[in-house]
Amino acid sequence: MDTFGSGSRAWMWFMAAVLAAFMAGCGNRDPILGTPAGAGGGPGPAGAAPNLGTAAPFGITATAGVTNTPTAPLSHINGSVLLDPNQTCNAAAIDNAGGFGPCGGSAPTISSGQVISGLFNPGTPLATVKADVNAAFLSITPPAGPPAAGSRGGATNLPAGTTLGAPTGSALVANDNWFVPGVYQSLTSILITGDLTIDAQGNPNAVFIFQSSSTVGTAAGARILLANGAKASNVFWQAASSATLGANTVWQGNILASADITMNTGATSCGRLWAGAWVGGGGAFVFDSNVVSVPGNPSAPAGCQ
Repeated sequence: MDTFGSGSRAWMWFMAAVLAAFMAGCGNRDPILGTPAGAGGGPGPAGAAPNLGTAAPFGITATAGVTNTPTAPLSHINGSVLLDPNQTCNAAAIDNAGGFGPCGGSAPTISSGQVISGLFNPGTPLATVKADVNAAFLSITPPAGPPAAGSRGGATNLPAGTTLGAPTGSALVANDNWFVPGVYQSLTSILITGDLTIDAQGNPNAVFIFQSSSTVGTAAGARILLANGAKASNVFWQAASSATLGANTVWQGNILASADITMNTGATSCGRLWAGAWVGGGGAFVFDSNVVSVPGNPSAPAGCQ
């Protein structure tokens, strides 16, 4: 006689199926072990990345001119440059051939791109590019602003936005030095003081948006680390005012700042840095032996995607 009845066997099969479904559908990675959570999918809870339109090839934009120190190595841009309406570099007028011209004797170099301005406009109207920059900025700005009403709501509040990141090797803490796909907002500023990990959880399409009601910045030596399929091209930082990257910062993601952007000595960025991205703002760009790369640019460092 079978004492292990058919009803018991059916129950065991049911529980096994439930467990298998749970394991297959578990959406989060272990932040330490990096347990796989799938190899693809949509952009995640942040929604779609902003449409950059004609502005996509531009590594930097500036509406109040560019300053570059003459200290070697000179700054390098892997992408195009938008300068308007202040068409100067180190207070020297730029040329009309898509380059920086004399630039006060310390012109940043461009490996793949051109300097687009009112003096040089090889194709798409300058006004169209500026409009696309502004539209992208507002598309990642909170509905209540600042500096103006945007269209990206639903953010997770960062009550300690000015102390993000942690020393190298620290335990990962959610919404402090470890972030999964989503929209995050600091009602003050965003300041990254150490290592900060952006974890796509196995989804290469995952989008991350960070909103600051004031500035975005880093301490010297801060690093943004991409994990489990995260791409700099899918990370966006909205600054209601200015952005400053500390010396030797390793930055990942696109900064869209209403006002100025300053890169201190040796800071690098895999990501566009757009100063004056809001039409009502004014943004100067300050270089000091830096590298800025549009993710995926053919001249960008290996792994900058």
